[in-house]
Amino acid sequence: MPFISRALLLVTLLIMAPHAALAQAASEWVNAYEAKVHDDLPYRLMSPLGFDANQRYPVIVSLHGGGGKGSDNRKQLKQWNQQLAENQIRKDYPCYVLAPQSTGLWDETHLRMIQAVIAELPAVDKDRIYMMGHSMGGHGSNILIQLAPKYFAAIAPSAGTGLKRTEKFIDPSKMKDVPIWAFHGDQDKVCPYDRNLELFNELKELGGNMKLTTFKGDGHGIAGKMIPGADNGNTLMTGERCDPEPDFLKWLFAQRLSGKQAAAEEERTEVPSDFLKFNHGEVDRRYLIYRPKDLPDNAPLVFFLHGYRGDARGYMELGMNRVADTNGFAVCYPQGEKDRKGIPHWNARLKISKVDDIGFLSALAVHLQSTYKLDPMKTFACGISNGGFMSYTLVAEKPEVFKAAASVIGTMSGFTWKHRDQIKPVPILQISGLNDEIVPYDGSMSPRGGWGGAPNQDVIMGFWKILNQTKTEEVVKVSDRTTAHYYKDGVNGNQVWHYKIKKFGHRFPHQDNGAGISSVEEIWKFFKQVSSSQ
Repeated sequence: MPFISRALLLVTLLIMAPHAALAQAASEWVNAYEAKVHDDLPYRLMSPLGFDANQRYPVIVSLHGGGGKGSDNRKQLKQWNQQLAENQIRKDYPCYVLAPQSTGLWDETHLRMIQAVIAELPAVDKDRIYMMGHSMGGHGSNILIQLAPKYFAAIAPSAGTGLKRTEKFIDPSKMKDVPIWAFHGDQDKVCPYDRNLELFNELKELGGNMKLTTFKGDGHGIAGKMIPGADNGNTLMTGERCDPEPDFLKWLFAQRLSGKQAAAEEERTEVPSDFLKFNHGEVDRRYLIYRPKDLPDNAPLVFFLHGYRGDARGYMELGMNRVADTNGFAVCYPQGEKDRKGIPHWNARLKISKVDDIGFLSALAVHLQSTYKLDPMKTFACGISNGGFMSYTLVAEKPEVFKAAASVIGTMSGFTWKHRDQIKPVPILQISGLNDEIVPYDGSMSPRGGWGGAPNQDVIMGFWKILNQTKTEEVVKVSDRTTAHYYKDGVNGNQVWHYKIKKFGHRFPHQDNGAGISSVEEIWKFFKQVSSSQ
């Protein structure tokens, strides 16, 4: 080999060596985050360093910004994830870091899946679950905390106020008791800084607990400054409730759910997180059951059915257990099997699978009635979205088992509607969003897969009114957006209730997302009334 060629080769190797070393170092911290998938949710998980099953570990939920959107299960790892993977930080603050990946804005569906993932993790300190994110991830932190203010011990949103065109989405009263440390560049042209100042001032008036660090002269790209801090950062506090600790990680890991909340958790019956098994058709099906302490014999039984893609464990966080504690009934959370696309579902006579959910749920109900001495005459089905479809199908085909149904943002499947002449009178509650884009109110859902085929909700409710021979009607405005229509005095004391929510889409309605009602409270109120009138 000529001398010049050998020299060029040597120089090339010398240049490449540090780049190779850097690439290897970069891959090493990424590898600290194990790639996993929960249903259709890709996520990365970094486990505590030196894990000890006898300890309890905090969890940081890391929400990426718009640049992390996708399904490759890699792009969601950002600067702060690398910082949290540093060996010294892992030694000083052993914890789980959960980094899910989304294809769009963070919403309630993501929250429930995140909660389901956390429910499966061993040795979690449930009083110290945190959430942080930048840009879209900060926006998501501000959204999810309003949905679950008693689930997260603290949040750290960075530039999380939404884009210039984003409508106002933060209700300060819903997050005033949550420790918040927000970060923002005062020259941010993407997510306006003045919105964070506005939120800070509103929380200050409410006596909230928010710290706001402003990076003077910085724009949108401040994600890497949250953990190490920066010389150009200036921090304001809303009041005495704020922890003045200047080190971000020391502050974060010192936050925990309040003693009052923790005591309430201890007073409740232990909430199961591991599925029980029930063999049906030579298949081990899964379910959870919640029974309040000292539940008497012949208590009611409510089946709560998740939506399409759902995980039953996440649905235990929606509040039905709290209602069960107050009113004395058991709640069963069954888990749907996967359809032909590998997605958990309920087969409400659909064309997407051959799973026998009618047989499974009916047999499971009889089994639970016998095992726990629950009342066969007070066994009810309710569900969200696909779970609502299934609730209709259950009372249509198994009225001897399920005595009433409540559908939330669901409807009747095409098959169940087509065969409605075979249905017997049974009480029905329907809660509908008038702007539902997934299960349209006007009945325009595609018949593909067997989903669509039923008409608009008014026609469906008309069918149930006639079938149940109701004689009276009462219309009540229960909130600014929600109007309830009560049709009563039917055959066998049956009733039909229909809640219509204006300007509301395909979301689970509750007090904190604009519906102005608690769906779980209304469901139980309905079941209680129809059981007492029969």
